[in-house]
Amino acid sequence: MVSENERVAGNCAICDKETKTRCSACQSVFYCCVEHQKSDWSRHKNSCHPFKVESSPEFGRYLVASKDIKAGEIVLKESPLVCGPSQITPPVCVGCLQKIEEKRHTECERCGWLVCRRECQDLPGHKAECELTVARGEKVSVFKYFEAPHPTYQCLAVVRALLLRDSAPEKYEKLLKLESHDKERKETEQWELDSKHIADFIKRFFRCESRWSTDEILKVVGILQVNGHEVPLTVPGHIAVYNLASLIEHSCRNNVAKSFTKHGDIIFWAPNPIKRGERLSICYSDTMWGTNARQAHLKQTKFFVCNCERCEDVTELGTNFSALRCIGNAACDGLILPEKHMRMMKTNNGSFDDRCGKCGASYDFKEVAQILAEATADLARLGKANDETCIDFIEKYSKKLSKNHYLLTEVRISLAQVIGQNGQMQRITDSKLFLKLETAKNLIELISNLAPAESRLLGVLHFEAHSALAEIARRGAAKKNPNFKGAYEESYHHAEQAIKYLKHEPSVLPEGRVLKQAKINAESLKIMLLQMA
Repeated sequence: MVSENERVAGNCAICDKETKTRCSACQSVFYCCVEHQKSDWSRHKNSCHPFKVESSPEFGRYLVASKDIKAGEIVLKESPLVCGPSQITPPVCVGCLQKIEEKRHTECERCGWLVCRRECQDLPGHKAECELTVARGEKVSVFKYFEAPHPTYQCLAVVRALLLRDSAPEKYEKLLKLESHDKERKETEQWELDSKHIADFIKRFFRCESRWSTDEILKVVGILQVNGHEVPLTVPGHIAVYNLASLIEHSCRNNVAKSFTKHGDIIFWAPNPIKRGERLSICYSDTMWGTNARQAHLKQTKFFVCNCERCEDVTELGTNFSALRCIGNAACDGLILPEKHMRMMKTNNGSFDDRCGKCGASYDFKEVAQILAEATADLARLGKANDETCIDFIEKYSKKLSKNHYLLTEVRISLAQVIGQNGQMQRITDSKLFLKLETAKNLIELISNLAPAESRLLGVLHFEAHSALAEIARRGAAKKNPNFKGAYEESYHHAEQAIKYLKHEPSVLPEGRVLKQAKINAESLKIMLLQMA
């Protein structure tokens, strides 16, 4: 069958000859022959993506798949325009952005900013602000508060972005085209704080009152706040702003996953197939939060209300992820859904009543708030969770919260990981082992529906299911249970799924280390199963 793309003719990018042959990777450029495609690659490779940029008055610029994207395919890999310390951070090395240790640090010989080792003062990311600091005529003196957020650091990423105007004008031009939401931010208290503690501070501290206007500084502040990605490659994480990556829109049920290379490049990829014409999305919030928390976070940090399919559906795609059990009728097993949630978000009306969907018993919003506050406080007190405290929490709040409630889900995620951790898998009871497996598999089913591009979490859960099944198979083999081979086969399947979801995670992250182990385990299981055949 001939696709729509193949039927439409265009002109070769090299010789202008009419042709129906497109670049297979992006489907957006025509070539009349392989030789012309190869000769154009040095130019075309920077724009060869399986998407196109579109725009509308309502959504601004966004990305749309220009072809059918296969599961596992990389959609975009991009280096940052700028990166730097988070706005709220303890002292970090201005070279590698790792946290400064009290007993192991030094200062840049030229400017005085803290570095973890002498080599870091010469890393490219520090060069521009180092020169700016030297130009002020006095070294920086950073007070040595190593655990608490340090106020001087809140200006650094902004300064790095501003300095692009002179050091890399093409990057600066791309940066300024990104959304800053200045109009909305001016209505917030944060605008005044940023004006005083960042804009005024930069001018005073670096003695450069006329170099940038207050409006220019605050615009850059907004661009970093709205478009910044937290990069987890350092401790604490730092922020980075990317060009095309900043155009991808938000959805609480996104279809694109986000990973990073060990060098800080961002990777967008498709855990599941994406059809040509679909809009590409990531989640700007946390997919494992309830709807109210996601909406509040998006409103505060991104200045919009989300109307995605998940937010518009009070059942959150049939999962009842934010629902409570009926509290108005002890004999009822119905659920209370936040039916007026979207109206509340759009009208800022935080007080409303609702009813049980089964028996009709009404409740007051304050009752729900009290239950959630109690559960949230108990969750915070779990601290370093172990399997027993997780089980106790689940038993207590399963009577008040829906089966898949986001608070119960958070604890179940911990439970799936803590059972048998630290090499204790062979020592746990059969009941705990099967509880681990059941918990992991139920979570995989839930999250695959609710947030199918939540690749890190799905990968880790598949690994936990794999580990439990491998131990179940080992015990079965020892007891000469005839079904042990089936458990090994299922364990191998989950190991392969873990590899699929974690394939782009760098080794410096915990998920990258899980990926490495999953590959080792999968290879061992493959050999074992071949020997059993």
